[in-house]
Amino acid sequence: MAGKEMPRAESYSLMENLKLKEGTLTLGPSRVVLMTDQAYAFLLRVIHENAPHVIKYAFYDMGYRVGEQLMETLKERAQDPEKAFRYFVETYRQAGYGNIEVTSFDLSKPEATLRGSNLFESRLARGADIYRSPRSVDHYSRGMFAGFLSVLLGKEVVCEEMTCEFRGDEACEFVILPFAE
Repeated sequence: MAGKEMPRAESYSLMENLKLKEGTLTLGPSRVVLMTDQAYAFLLRVIHENAPHVIKYAFYDMGYRVGEQLMETLKERAQDPEKAFRYFVETYRQAGYGNIEVTSFDLSKPEATLRGSNLFESRLARGADIYRSPRSVDHYSRGMFAGFLSVLLGKEVVCEEMTCEFRGDEACEFVILPFAE
């Protein structure tokens, strides 16, 4: 898939929008609840113990909905889809989900590839101790990428993880493609 180099996002900081008032932490208009790595690993374990088949699909769907919601909050940036996508990638990184970079994109098709390292899901999967075989585990992240781009472009896309640090690959690599019609 040929693509052009993705320009960097304009400089900004999520910290400018983070506020704590009367025991409520907010990021812009949304309430934020911090969760430690260990708490997230416990969450994965509990879900796996009660409904192991749910993790892949439920976390993708949850990420998809969060991606949609994030794009809705960035409507003013939608006038320039490339700028909005850069902003989203930078927001993902600054929110602590991990390092992600766009390696190629063509929003007219729409197609994009992303490469990530130190993504929270891959790192925490080991601590959750629920997977017995190597696999791709970044379901929430790939859902978020698909949800964001689907709303941004007004056309449903899907995101698949081709390589994953959890299974020993050098990096997590994602391919975003239009949903088959």
